[in-house]
Amino acid sequence: MNPRTGTQTPDDVVARLRADAHAIPDVRFDTPAVLATARRALRRRRRRQSVVGVVAAGLLALTVAGSVRLPGVGTLTMPGGHQVRTVLGLEDPAAPATARPGFDLGELLGLLDGMVNSGQPSPERMAEEVASLRTHVLPVLEEIRPTWYEEAQCDILEYPRGTFSDDGKCGGRPAEQPFDAVARADLDRILDAVERSGVPTNELMSARYTPDGTVESVGFLRSGGGIEWNFAYLYSPDEQPREWESALGPVTITPIGDTGWWFEKSPND
Repeated sequence: MNPRTGTQTPDDVVARLRADAHAIPDVRFDTPAVLATARRALRRRRRRQSVVGVVAAGLLALTVAGSVRLPGVGTLTMPGGHQVRTVLGLEDPAAPATARPGFDLGELLGLLDGMVNSGQPSPERMAEEVASLRTHVLPVLEEIRPTWYEEAQCDILEYPRGTFSDDGKCGGRPAEQPFDAVARADLDRILDAVERSGVPTNELMSARYTPDGTVESVGFLRSGGGIEWNFAYLYSPDEQPREWESALGPVTITPIGDTGWWFEKSPND
């Protein structure tokens, strides 16, 4: 018994503890931000896989090519090149190894950089591309209503029928399943429309629709940023897309005229 409070029942103790307990603030999750972070992580994983494949293929190509000229260093020969070319039937195993013309590594790196990093499009190019997306792609989206798709090593489609992928798991989403015939046909319709638009994009992000099916807002990841940047076209005719900051720096959002489209440039994290 407490001399100040007298005899207390268990209910009295519970009531006092509840009265003195600190309020626990509600935890709110920014669902779009969480999904965007997860999808960027998925892209990073796939990009790393692609880089590993490119490096392996490059090493094999350099081994087959023979000597390599390094600017400021000189000409180097990949170890085992003669043996590899012999196995591939490119050289006579009985013949001695011969000197081959050097391959300029600087030219190779420049070629690879040009393939993945075409640079930020000009304002005129942006206007042409978003007009083409509006003409060719938005009408198809309004029929199928996807919220996310990605054309990659493992294709993914998320829309009202469910989440589908090539293997039923590469998207990492709950209840994801392998493509059925209908989902594959729907994705093919979207990809055909994107191809007709001529815009270099392989991913649709965070699409939202009004109750009648009209596209309310949508994002298209655009290639050309290389390993340094992510480019995207955002369609948001009623309001400017939310500005945010990645772990590597601020994200810039620039209007493309008065079209309701925006160009987003973010550090590739």
